[in-house]
Amino acid sequence: MLKKWIILCFIFFLWIGVTNAADIYLGAPPTAPSDLSGLLLSPQEKAEAKLLQEFQAVSPVNPQNREMSRIFYYDVFLASGSQDIGWTGNRSTCQAGDPALNFRDAVALRINYFRAMAGVPAQIVFSDAYSGKNQKTALMMSVNDQLSHNPPADWTCYTLEGAEGAQNSNLALGYYGWDSISLGYIKDPGVNNGAAGHRRWILYPQTQQMGTGDLPNPGVSANALWVFDSNIWNPRPVTREAYVAWPPPGYIPYQVVYPRWSFAYDEADFSQATVTMTESQQPISTALETFHSGYGENTLVWRPKDMGSWSTWLKPTSDTRYRVTINNVLIEGSPRSFSYEVTVFDPAIIPPAIIGDLNTDGNVDLADAILSLKIAVGIDPGQPICVLADVNNDDKIGIEEAIYIIEKVAGMRK
Repeated sequence: MLKKWIILCFIFFLWIGVTNAADIYLGAPPTAPSDLSGLLLSPQEKAEAKLLQEFQAVSPVNPQNREMSRIFYYDVFLASGSQDIGWTGNRSTCQAGDPALNFRDAVALRINYFRAMAGVPAQIVFSDAYSGKNQKTALMMSVNDQLSHNPPADWTCYTLEGAEGAQNSNLALGYYGWDSISLGYIKDPGVNNGAAGHRRWILYPQTQQMGTGDLPNPGVSANALWVFDSNIWNPRPVTREAYVAWPPPGYIPYQVVYPRWSFAYDEADFSQATVTMTESQQPISTALETFHSGYGENTLVWRPKDMGSWSTWLKPTSDTRYRVTINNVLIEGSPRSFSYEVTVFDPAIIPPAIIGDLNTDGNVDLADAILSLKIAVGIDPGQPICVLADVNNDDKIGIEEAIYIIEKVAGMRK
């Protein structure tokens, strides 16, 4: 009898552990609205958003440069994760409240980190109108401990504005703030998220305004991220690549590489597409997710090595290069193939400097010569420079470096 009770207790505590793990939950992604009237902002709100974009937009980054990607991770990604929420609401009285302004700005910064790395315009600002509704959405989700894009009117703390926010938003329980962006919507885990629809809306190129509602612990933490604005059907803006991939081509910190990889191409037909990958030039398996349209741009999603969607990408001991090849993508009826490389790296590791390699791309070439000449004449190089790559160990970059690099390129130096 005692042995039976021990077994029952073990099963009970195991069940509790599984239930607590499931408390971190994403709903299905929202589908695009057919009626845009609820997305329209007043002329004053549009003017305020445009002004905010001038101050909060994140400059483009070149992830093909390891050092630029490494610095960008520390300066932007990690900078968007240290503010206190300062929430002013109360669950017991159905007061949605507001988070602190700098907390909200940090959530926007985390979104713009991912957009800049993916090569899409990184100028997302939060609309007060959207965010006000989203606070009521997050409150409803939190107090009812459920997620729904169409919450019933008998829910505790139900409001029409909160319900409107639910229809237009990514929704998460167990996450709030910047964690809901990176560990929730960009990672997009769970059996119901094989299409990576939350990620696709965050990286949708046309979007300029979003909104956020956040409720912290204690209690059920929640986030509602408004992802639609009136630009949704506008012409597609220029992006760094013709496609939008996550992880994107280039050097990507392992902390933001997730089990689901995705490749989006506007209006592409992926019904016959295949994907293959190599890791350090050795083939690895890929598990295709079921294709779903209706979430931003058409997107192919797969998991390398059949990883579980909740898994964490392991820290590499050295830079690890993956080559992705996608075949039979039908674009306007014609098959196309795409191939790109992703190098997963640990940003805590700074490789030894190569003399003359000022831009730390692993090569000594004319691009480095131009950078050294700019610095020599007092022109801002416009990107981070590795001063440890100087030729005479004086921690300065100037004409000596330019001469050395030109001689190296010309074959006059080994």
